[in-house]
Amino acid sequence: METFTFFAAVYCISHRSTDYRKSQRFYIVYGAVLLALVAIQVASNGLWGEFMWIDHRNHPGGPLGFYVASQVAWYVITGVVSTAMANIFGDGLLVRPISL
Repeated sequence: METFTFFAAVYCISHRSTDYRKSQRFYIVYGAVLLALVAIQVASNGLWGEFMWIDHRNHPGGPLGFYVASQVAWYVITGVVSTAMANIFGDGLLVRPISL
């Protein structure tokens, strides 16, 4: 849904006048960064879920034991950081200066 919304917004902006497109370039870049962060988060959490429920199901303690043991793995940290960054970027858009 987020991918469709981003590309629909880009499509709508690209079919306006040149002056309007130049003033909206910031939002296109900002939306692309947010889309990339969300894609990273979804991929990282999907990988973690696959490892926890499928690949390492027989880990000592089962899936919960793997969950506890793998909280510092690179794919978990990547997912958490990308989620936090997307949240900060989204909130930052709400409080940015009007002069931009």
